[in-house]
Amino acid sequence: MARPVQLAPESLALVLSRLEAPAAAAGGAEEPGGHAVFRAFRRANARCFWDARLARAASRLAFQGWLRRAVLLVRAPAACLQVLRAAWARRALRPPRGFRIRALGDVFPVQMNPIAQAQFVPLAEVLCCAISDMNAAEIVVTQESLLEHLMKHYPGHRVWHLIIQSFWMV
Repeated sequence: MARPVQLAPESLALVLSRLEAPAAAAGGAEEPGGHAVFRAFRRANARCFWDARLARAASRLAFQGWLRRAVLLVRAPAACLQVLRAAWARRALRPPRGFRIRALGDVFPVQMNPIAQAQFVPLAEVLCCAISDMNAAEIVVTQESLLEHLMKHYPGHRVWHLIIQSFWMV
């Protein structure tokens, strides 16, 4: 069994809310995506020249993810995260433009247990997938073209020509 994988280690979550209702319906503007909100958050805190530690910590942040309901996940070295926690505690952490920070908290690593794949691939599945892919690409399925497709997408199997030949003989 594969070893568990830690997702989102050393991360903080910022729960945000919009300051004003989005004018998307009226003006046709789209809601900002996670990367744009992250860049705005980083920019807002990197400008804090009076707090060099906060500005440095903000510049070392990395985008981790964007969840529905305006939750921004950020990642940084532990010391930088501590600077952000301290800035939040003393109400000095600046929100991205157009937002308010409702909450900030540590994200405990999510553990993923990889699911192992079998070494065996059913021949019928392989052939159906190959023929379907070739039909979708509008490639005529002949013995030669199918053999070529299988050798390209399933390398390492030296017996394809024997298998295809036995099917074609029927």
